[in-house]
Amino acid sequence: MSDADDVLRRWNPRGWVRLHRSSVSEQGGAVVRVAGVAGSGRTTLTAELTELGGVEYMEDGDAPVVLMVLDASSVLGRTELAELDAAARGAAEVVFAFTGIDRYPGWRSISDRDIELLHRHAPWLARVVVIPVSAVAAARARELGGDAGRVLALESGIVGVHEALLAAAAASATGRATRAAVVAQTRSMIVDEIAVLSAADDTVELRAERERLATRPVSVEPRPDFPRARVELMQEFAVRVREASVVLRDVLDEGSADPGSVELLLTAHSQRLRDEVAAAVERRLGVVAQPPSAEPVPVPQVPGRRLDDRLALVLGASAGAGLGRMAATMLGAIPVSVSVLVTVVCGAVAAWWLVRLRRQLARRELMRRWVVDELSSLRADLEAWIRTMAFDAESKLGHDAAARERARTSDLHERVAAIDARIRRRIGEQRARIAACERDLSILNQVEPIDHPVRPMR
Repeated sequence: MSDADDVLRRWNPRGWVRLHRSSVSEQGGAVVRVAGVAGSGRTTLTAELTELGGVEYMEDGDAPVVLMVLDASSVLGRTELAELDAAARGAAEVVFAFTGIDRYPGWRSISDRDIELLHRHAPWLARVVVIPVSAVAAARARELGGDAGRVLALESGIVGVHEALLAAAAASATGRATRAAVVAQTRSMIVDEIAVLSAADDTVELRAERERLATRPVSVEPRPDFPRARVELMQEFAVRVREASVVLRDVLDEGSADPGSVELLLTAHSQRLRDEVAAAVERRLGVVAQPPSAEPVPVPQVPGRRLDDRLALVLGASAGAGLGRMAATMLGAIPVSVSVLVTVVCGAVAAWWLVRLRRQLARRELMRRWVVDELSSLRADLEAWIRTMAFDAESKLGHDAAARERARTSDLHERVAAIDARIRRRIGEQRARIAACERDLSILNQVEPIDHPVRPMR
């Protein structure tokens, strides 16, 4: 099997089978397929042609010769052209009969218009033979008989149609015309397929999906206002520190609390403040962490025998001695020894009481300063911790958002790359199919040169 026969077998199996069947055995008699739309006079014309004999007429199936019946009442349209395409596939010859000329005087202009349309629609036809015929005149000629009947038959055109069909059948019997018709039909199929493949674009949906992904708006995630949250946390913490300072000041003002109880109270308030700040930071910033913990500095002791103590001792002794002398004077006549004793005792008691009172006041003032220092240090440490937590939370959120954006961008690039690969694969497949069609068409053109234009099949 030659390359051309292989192309014919793959593209046009019915034509290839008919071509080889006709080349194996010669069939007696001419076979013609009659085609035409309803109302074209096809049945009447076929009956008159059958009376002339020598040709077998059929309405379905493949035949090397096709008789296409056209109506003279109107210009042919899409229906007639579709009927021609369906009937003349693989036919070696097509003969056109123009019926109804006896009923329509202006049939010549319609015939010229039909010929023009046929040349435009079916350039694959080697020639367009349109024979005007009147089936009514042919029937009248058959009834008359004799020389008058023969003359009328010639004038009716029925004899011309019959002879054209016999000549076409004789030409197709040689096999060359049939092969040329099959090759022309196959060429039309290949050209048709190339046109369809060139016009088809099955990557439209993929390109639309790629465009949608490429132009997808970048989603902006809502981010907390960390500076505002940090300021609000510090303000809230400052309020808590002032409340703790007021409570401790009230305790110190009572004067009944010893340093140990004040230290325990300060430690409890410090721990409560740390817990509240940690909870607020977790709630507002979304960060779970423990605030810095530090043991408070022990309560400092009031140093003894200072200048203040000596001054208080002197003042107390002087005041007590004065009070004792006043008391001794008021008692009247008492021994001098007793007066001196009273004066000494009063001076000692006053001096002791005044020194003790000064030490209590000094200790309270020292504890107040100690509480203020400890709360100030706690406030400074926790404010610094709040700033650090806010900065860490903002940095972590930024890193997480950047990581998510990189992941989304990477996924988007992968999806776009996959779509591009599919588009390239489909375009490659389409080009490969077009190239295969062009190779088959080139094989046919090399073996069977084109002697007339090839039309795309419709």
